[in-house]
Amino acid sequence: MRGDGELGPVETALYRRVLLQPNSTVSALAAALEQPSDELDKPLATLIDMGVLRSEDGEHFTAVSPMLAEATVLGTEDLELAARRAELEVRRNALRSLVPEWNLTLAARATESAVDITEDPAEIGNVIMHFADQCHDEVLSISPGGLPFDRVTGKTQTANLYSLRRGIRTRALYQTSVLRDKDTFAYLRELSDNGAKIRFMQALPMRTLIVDREVALIRIPREDPQVLRLAVVREPNVVAWIVMMFEQLWGDATGLAEYLGGADVGVEVDPTRRAILRLMAEGEKDESIARKLSISVRTARRHIAEYMTQVGALSRFQAGVIAAKSGHTDIPPE
Repeated sequence: MRGDGELGPVETALYRRVLLQPNSTVSALAAALEQPSDELDKPLATLIDMGVLRSEDGEHFTAVSPMLAEATVLGTEDLELAARRAELEVRRNALRSLVPEWNLTLAARATESAVDITEDPAEIGNVIMHFADQCHDEVLSISPGGLPFDRVTGKTQTANLYSLRRGIRTRALYQTSVLRDKDTFAYLRELSDNGAKIRFMQALPMRTLIVDREVALIRIPREDPQVLRLAVVREPNVVAWIVMMFEQLWGDATGLAEYLGGADVGVEVDPTRRAILRLMAEGEKDESIARKLSISVRTARRHIAEYMTQVGALSRFQAGVIAAKSGHTDIPPE
């Protein structure tokens, strides 16, 4: 199965073969598909777990209707999810009933000064979520790092998603280095799926959240990185300068599709495939790759073909470029 949860070509070919030859054995399937028997263990287990293959003795396999498998395997889960959604809705309504009280209290405590500095970790989270809830039109976000490593980062990520789900227009800037982190990429995909516009740069200034072009929330560096400090800037001229800086950065930044040439960097790359891609990028032929890695030429070509499908490459050259840009040819640290 592919990293995105979709069935890969091997699983699809296996299911088709069992449909054509009921009660097939592993050796018969391996011969029909021209695959080593041991490479079919995982795809077979995947199809059995999905409920579309059945084996009474562990040696012979029979195909099951996908519709029947869906009703059998997913029916119970659907019922559990429905009950869970109802429970979550009750809790959500209870939480939202307290929002007006929270906003009124926090607003009453806020000063009218041009800049407020908050250092209490719990208060930082409250301030960020308060402005995310009060936003009416637009959020601009600058995020120089990956997924949460402190309270400011985590609450900024949460605020972005919360605003998007309320229909707030969102533009976010990230460093290109975060594209190599699987969890961060998944988060960015969620932002994009919810309507956010995302661009990338090699380097960015401090983490910043700009709300309705009226308030800027800026993480202030400290000598001790464990000590957090958040500046809430309301002075119109300063906020206007911060917005202008964001727009300049945005104009120079690169969109995800343009940066990757349409590639999906969220794919999983195991050590064998990483080594194959590295040798391919260096111009090695399939036979040379197979010899250096002690694998068959067929296995090397299968890895390359599956990777091209995953990242949407139309040629081996494009796949090599995408692999290099995405860090898929890098040697992982020990």
